Amino acid sequence: MHDVFSFLIALTSILFFAKLFAEIALKVGQSAIVGELLVGIIIGPSILNFVHETPVLMAISDLGAIILLFEVGLATDIKEFLRASGWSTAVAVVGVIAPYFLGYFVFLCFGLTGTQAVFAGAVLTATSVGITARVFMDLKRLETEESKIVLGAAVIDDVIGLAILAVVLKLVKGGTVTLGTVASISGTAVLFLVLSIAVGVLIAPRIFKLVSKMRQTNTIFVMGVAFCFIVSAFSAKVKLAPIVGAFVAGLVLSMTKQSDEIKRDIKPLYAFFVPIFFVLMGTNVDISIFNPFVAVNREILFLIAILFIVAFAGKIVAGFVVFKKDVNRLLIGVSMVPRGEVGLIFSGIGLKNNVFGAKDYSSLVAVIMLTTFVTPIILKYLISKQKNK
Repeated sequence: MHDVFSFLIALTSILFFAKLFAEIALKVGQSAIVGELLVGIIIGPSILNFVHETPVLMAISDLGAIILLFEVGLATDIKEFLRASGWSTAVAVVGVIAPYFLGYFVFLCFGLTGTQAVFAGAVLTATSVGITARVFMDLKRLETEESKIVLGAAVIDDVIGLAILAVVLKLVKGGTVTLGTVASISGTAVLFLVLSIAVGVLIAPRIFKLVSKMRQTNTIFVMGVAFCFIVSAFSAKVKLAPIVGAFVAGLVLSMTKQSDEIKRDIKPLYAFFVPIFFVLMGTNVDISIFNPFVAVNREILFLIAILFIVAFAGKIVAGFVVFKKDVNRLLIGVSMVPRGEVGLIFSGIGLKNNVFGAKDYSSLVAVIMLTTFVTPIILKYLISKQKNK
């Protein structure tokens, strides 16, 4: 009974404070994610110490990550994705390559292992399409050329990032890194993505056409979530991250006539599970590393500062590959900077697989939070300046 009591109190605390701090974050012009991460830091072991990771909470958190990527997939139009302009692809590719190698070499210079450096580079590749889209939406600039390039690039960026995660995760579990291993893992990841999407696009519309004829309430939604879980399970079976399967499932179902209904009905599930994921990510942050009066922490703070510069510069460079008239290249580059939810998922997987210790993980989360904090402020300034010209 005591375990049940503790679990319910922890869950209540997570949900209540997540919503409260998310609202405060939105009020001050930040993403809700920032508020949820701060809650995790405050109620976790670092400060108040009344919420800890447990197997049950971790299982719920894992479901949150799956639901999050499923929703991202649902919100992605395959046709638009495939029609993404060459500029979007160029921005995405450079925006993955530059921060990956910069992050990799920074970690090596700070004495971390090759495996840690590879994983850290993968964390820095991610771009949060949600944060960028929200800023463009709030300022009524979604129809601009810069917005279209950025949103297309962010989607491609996520797909490349998920493929990199699949490769890196398998390398971490397998041990040896050789050219043949990388080629094999990359091939498996690409084959899974291509086959899953191809088979899914062929059979999902037929299945959901039959499901839509069933008279029970919420059947389409339940079957949509079940479809997400089965694809995620197969993804795990072939040694890829379950979130890769969740993204693919969402991408496939975005092509069905029932996609709008699934998108609408998944919102309550998203609102419940996803904040738990972000709060638990926050509980893993060790804030003691940010005390500059402790000598050993100064190197970590220096690492955070260098990683932040690298994370920023790596994405800004991507904006300058666009050689198109009347396009604000700096605006495109800055729009790609926030790492947000995908970066946190990558970091969490690294922590769970013992790639990172608490200090390295906390450093990466600090960088992700900084990019999430700073980017909306800079974006609003750049867009306002462009409007006034």
